[in-house]
Formats: sequence, structure tokens, C-alpha cells
Amino acid sequence: IFFGPVWRMQHRRAPKGMAVGTDKGFYGDDSVKILTYNPMHLWGFQAPFAASDLTACSSLKLWAKHVGLLGYSLFLMLIFGYFGFPDTDLGAGGACDKGNNIRICQLEPRLDAAKSEFRFLIAFVLAGFVARTVSLWMLRRKNYASLCGRTRDLSIRLSSLLPLDKGDPELMALRQKLGRWIILAFELAMMKSRGHMDSDEGRAYLEGAGHVAPMEWDAMVNGDRHSTVFYWIQSELVQQALSGRYLRDIYVHTCVDAISNMRGQANDLMSSLDRDKPFPYASLVGLLVSINVLIFSTWSGISWAIWFRNQGWSLFTAPGIYVDFLLLLSWNMSYVALYDLSFTLHNPFGPRRLDVAHETIGAGLRRLAVALFEGTNTAPPDALCSAALPTAEYPILAPPGLILATQSHASPVGSHPTAQELLSARPSTECW
Repeated sequence: IFFGPVWRMQHRRAPKGMAVGTDKGFYGDDSVKILTYNPMHLWGFQAPFAASDLTACSSLKLWAKHVGLLGYSLFLMLIFGYFGFPDTDLGAGGACDKGNNIRICQLEPRLDAAKSEFRFLIAFVLAGFVARTVSLWMLRRKNYASLCGRTRDLSIRLSSLLPLDKGDPELMALRQKLGRWIILAFELAMMKSRGHMDSDEGRAYLEGAGHVAPMEWDAMVNGDRHSTVFYWIQSELVQQALSGRYLRDIYVHTCVDAISNMRGQANDLMSSLDRDKPFPYASLVGLLVSINVLIFSTWSGISWAIWFRNQGWSLFTAPGIYVDFLLLLSWNMSYVALYDLSFTLHNPFGPRRLDVAHETIGAGLRRLAVALFEGTNTAPPDALCSAALPTAEYPILAPPGLILATQSHASPVGSHPTAQELLSARPSTECW
């Protein structure tokens, strides 16, 4: 009851040096995403505590695991400290002097040597593993950025090649449908990466956002819904070219290339066939990390047992043992957190703050598509001579250097004449 609102307030607030997007999306109103950050304001020691969801220490299970390993070391300390040194008394000192307690005292240097050997081995193996994990995360985000670019490209090509006549309801309905389909394919590609391409939740979201009609959803191929939409777009363009009413054949070829490029980027953002690390390799690295952590925790417990046998309960009055507690936690967390990056960075398209800000980016793409296909505020100056005339509600601004054929009405360089001024100034037969 108490921590829920506190957690939501903390995670909706942008940490210093970070820009966040708060657009509502598939994950609801609480979908806050990091857009970018200033490296100068990166958090260090306080990050796992103040912004744990942005680090590899975001899971409570991870913290519980390390606390459990610390408890394991303390358990070894108490058990062996009490019962593992038959030759000396508790707190009498000299637990490992003059051949005393040779069985337990020989265990500590052996564990120390094993710890050093594994530390040398795991350093090379883990470095390559982490590098591969980070590069895969960057590759998937790069694919998403390419998908956004291809979506913009297809929207621009298709909206500019189709005629724009607001007096033709059939044409405007066609433009709006094609624009909606482009965004639908884009959203379905993201739904696939989130595992909701065919789910009821995904359907409800897309229908609620107006991206898909109920009859369209049932007509899509399960598992390849985005490919189905690309097929619809291309088929519609071919039909328009065959009818010769709104589109020419040469324009269709241009759009087909753009459709193919977008489909290639949207195919599978979370492709496992060519991007997953080999399972034996990933499991081997996990095994080595677990062995390394276990050896270090065991060595710490035996070392503390020797200290405890020598000093007794007075050991806990000195700061050294508590510093060792922190060192054990830091050591174990460092190695385990590096390995845990493999699943922390596995899917960058989820609901976490560190995931791709699809809600904000997608909203921008939707605004662009609507403006382009509905012809609002986007027509070039030459369109003033066609049927796409501006209105008071949707004025069209000409570029600063536009010079009209009638020199007496030429606008000064750097000014922005309105569409109404251009219409009143343009010649009766031409517009430049």
C-alpha cells in the first residue's frame, strides 16, 4: 500500500541528466522510457539503490542471492569456528600455529589458490561474453532505428506519389487507409518483439488506438501479421496502377522497393535464429561465474572461521570483519551482475525505463503519417496551383527563398509568406 505509490513516483521522475518520454502506449500510463542521458551525470555508487531498474541490480532475487551467499559464509565461519579447531580453544589465539588444526588450516590456502586460478580464467571468458551481450543489445536498437527510418521513407514516398485532392472523398479515404496500414505494420513489428503480435491484449490495444479494424485483424496470418499488412499495401498499389486512376506503374516500383526495405527491418526485431548466443557457451559462462562466486564465498567463510577461533566474539568489535562483509558482497555482485547483463539487455523492447521509448517515437511517426496522408500543413508550394488548396484552418507556409513569377509581389529572402498571400500574388496561369 505504501511502497506502490512511492515506486511509481520515483520511476516517473527523470533522474538528473536524463530525458524521458511519458507517452501512453501498450503498457499503459506508467510507461516511462529513457530517451537519452548525459554521460556527465551518470550515477555510480548510488545507482543500484536510487535507480535500481536502470542497472543490472534491478531484481530483488539478485539481492537475496547475494545476501544468501553472505549468510553461507557466516554459517561456515560459525560452524568451523566452533567445531573445526579441536587443538585450540575459542579466543585463545594460535589456531593455525605450530601444526595446530592442520586439516582445517590447510583448507584456506588451497581455496585461496583456486580462487586466484578461477579469477584469471573467468576474466577472459566473461569479458568476451559481456562484449557480445552489449553488441547484441545495440544491434537490436539499431534495427529499430532503421525500422523507424524505413517507416518515414515509405510514408513520404507513398503520400507524395499519390495525388492529393480533398474534394475527392474516395482518394482521401485511400490515402488515409494506406497511411494507417503503414503505421499498423510498424506497430505489429513491435508487438512481435514484445510477444503480443497474436495476443488478445495486442489486438485490444491496436483496435483501441485505431490502427486496425476488427475485420482486418481476422484476415491477418497468425505469426506474420505485419507481413500480411505489407502484402495489403503492395496489392492496393498494384490495383491502383492497373486501374490507372491514381497511380502509374513507374511509381509502384518505387513504392515496392520502400515496402521491401521496411519489411526487411520489421521482419523480426528479436530474431533468435541468427543472434542468440550458443546455449552451451552461455551455460558454460554461467557455470564458471557460479563456481567462482561459490569458491570465493567458501574461502571467505574459512578465513573468517580462523579469525573467529583466534579472537572469539571480540572479532565483531573490530571493523575489519565488516569491511570483509562488504568486500564479499561487492566481489560477488560484480561477477554475477556482469553475467546477468545477458538477460537484462536481452530484449530492449519491454516496459522498463531503460527499454526503447517506442511510445514516444511511435507517436511522432503517427503524427507524420497522418499529416502527410491527410495533406495538412505539408503540401509543397507548387501544390497551390492544384486542387490541394490551403484553408484558414490548415495554412501552408512557403520556403524562405520562394520567388514568384510576378516580381512586384516577390517576397523578401528570409520571410515566410502565407498561403493566402501566395494565392493573391500568383500569376493566373503559373506558379513557381
